[in-house]
Amino acid sequence: MEEEKQAAVPYFVHEGTMARMERVFKITVIALVAALAVAVCSLIANDIMWRQYCNALEERYTTNAEVPNGVYQQSDSESD
Repeated sequence: MEEEKQAAVPYFVHEGTMARMERVFKITVIALVAALAVAVCSLIANDIMWRQYCNALEERYTTNAEVPNGVYQQSDSESD
């Protein structure tokens, strides 16, 4: 039976690899936070635009309901 030899890794190679892994982890976390920030901003912008659209629809239909003396005016669709 053969004896297994333990692989020796120099200290500087190990430290270089660990430093590279730390940089990759840091960049990954920064990218994740940036993506989360973009998603939250998009959600807020979408909500604001949706509320404006709903308010415009509400104003459009509430102003048509308030006609003085119960008289409604229709546009003439046919020309004379």
